[in-house]
Amino acid sequence: MKTPKPRGRPPRLSGPLVIETAAKLVRENGLRNLSMRALADRLGATPMAFYHHVGDRDALVAHVVEHIFEQLVLPDASLAPLDWLREVAMRVRALGLEHRGVMDFLLEEGPAVHGALVVLDRTVTKLHEAGVPWNEAGDLHNTFFSWLAGTIRRQEQWAARQKDEPPPLQRFHAAALALPATDYPGVAQTLARMRTLDVEAEFQNSLDFMLEGVSRRIEQHRADARPARKPLTRRLARKAVHTHPRDR
Repeated sequence: MKTPKPRGRPPRLSGPLVIETAAKLVRENGLRNLSMRALADRLGATPMAFYHHVGDRDALVAHVVEHIFEQLVLPDASLAPLDWLREVAMRVRALGLEHRGVMDFLLEEGPAVHGALVVLDRTVTKLHEAGVPWNEAGDLHNTFFSWLAGTIRRQEQWAARQKDEPPPLQRFHAAALALPATDYPGVAQTLARMRTLDVEAEFQNSLDFMLEGVSRRIEQHRADARPARKPLTRRLARKAVHTHPRDR
């Protein structure tokens, strides 16, 4: 999409203006299509004019992703761990779908910007406070948010398809239909469900699966942390059985 040029006198350049304008371009065209030339056209400047304010394109992308994550408001810390994680997932998903390509950055670079590091810190701390050891809490964070980023990325790719392009999973459907259902019953059952794919329902189901796994890890660690009950000795057990009711 061609970036419209501004009318009138170009605005005075500054770091915040450049980053905010770049974020708007990301909302319009996606992060991968962000270029110094597109930014220059939007602001009525030359590409070289931005290096003083934001550095090169890689630095600009990092600034933009940080700016985007500054918009993420984390849920109330008083929420239970699973409720908190569910709400974070919903908010990160909304942010990612609005800014196509940001999940690619996170999958490639990790939580390399401050806003993403805050999410990491709060998630790991929340899980640790629920009884999960620090190292496993970090692993759970990585697994959960890698799944989330990948899910968002796939949905934004589907949403970006042109009207004349084939629908998602068409190759899968064609390949699955070519297999005899009697020999591949698992494929046949999966095909029947996926041909009526509802993206929103699929996301909610997969989120439930992920949270169920996290819940089991929390419960396991809580169970391991409970002190074991000491069994009664035979003498105390006999005394408990034969004591007269009035003496109990």
